[in-house]
Amino acid sequence: MTDYQLLRNVFRIIILFLPLYSCKDKQATEISFYYWKTKFSLSSTEKELLNSDQVKKLYIRYFDVDKEPSQAEAKPVSPVVFDSSVKKYEVIPVVYIKKRVFENIDSIGVKLLANNILKLVSKTNQSQQIQNKEIQFDCDWTEQTKDAYFSFINFYHTLTNQFISATIRLHQVKYYKRTGIPPVDRGVLMYYNMGEINSSPVNSIYDKTNAARYNASLSGYPLPIDIALPIFSWGQQIRNNQVIQLLNKISASHFQNDSNFVFVDSSRLQVMHSCFKAGYYFMENDEIKLESVSHDELLVMSAQLKKYARKKFSQVIFYDLDSTNLVQYEKDIYKKILRTIN
Repeated sequence: MTDYQLLRNVFRIIILFLPLYSCKDKQATEISFYYWKTKFSLSSTEKELLNSDQVKKLYIRYFDVDKEPSQAEAKPVSPVVFDSSVKKYEVIPVVYIKKRVFENIDSIGVKLLANNILKLVSKTNQSQQIQNKEIQFDCDWTEQTKDAYFSFINFYHTLTNQFISATIRLHQVKYYKRTGIPPVDRGVLMYYNMGEINSSPVNSIYDKTNAARYNASLSGYPLPIDIALPIFSWGQQIRNNQVIQLLNKISASHFQNDSNFVFVDSSRLQVMHSCFKAGYYFMENDEIKLESVSHDELLVMSAQLKKYARKKFSQVIFYDLDSTNLVQYEKDIYKKILRTIN
């Protein structure tokens, strides 16, 4: 074969495979959802959304891991119970680990923890014939606990050889030289809960000013990341100007036409009479601060992320799949977000 023929054949091979690489580069970002309830049982609203948006992947919280000071070792908390509908989806187990689990833990404890988590994940999978290719760990590690946490991840990978992802907070992206980079295949940036929980008017779930302090750091983060966006709402019960508890799954609609509560503005209520509401007890003169992220704010967040990210995200994961969250948005919001990010 002459040099010319050889070069021609090489050129043909390049031309043959070039479209494949081009398609890969242009692969669209996909959407998926976190499922964060202790019983997996999809409502008709949830099924309809998953079908209409062709969602294939669910990140399902399998259980929490916590360790009380009096306990010798960490224990699983509130494991999920499945129904049969999970078989339609690719399931990614998510294990939430309290950061205190990694305080004062030695190498033997780290290995024991990894083995125990693997056993419970495997047992849960077997009950539903799930074969997970990926697992995700959710832990708000600190500079003091990072070595133990990262050692745990490495050992878990040794046991399973699975693709491992981990949640990343905004401060861990901006200050990664101090907080460290988890030894995982991919991170998921939790683009929410970026403010302090307090009685001020600032939205703790998302605030554009707070977000701006972190956005420029995204392009320099060494680990490939995907994005988690908030579609949840909650309230803060305030007494004597202090937040005394979070009110999960609470929105303005819960207080409409109830004379025990008066809207001071669109996101603030005054308790007029002591009462129970939605499973919570309120005292007269308590305040309720409602927090959520609007349709327009989600689009702004998406545009910010596209502007500052180093690479395209392979997926956007919405937290979390629950009918009480879904009804707050127009049905096409998720497709609009994909168009913005893509």
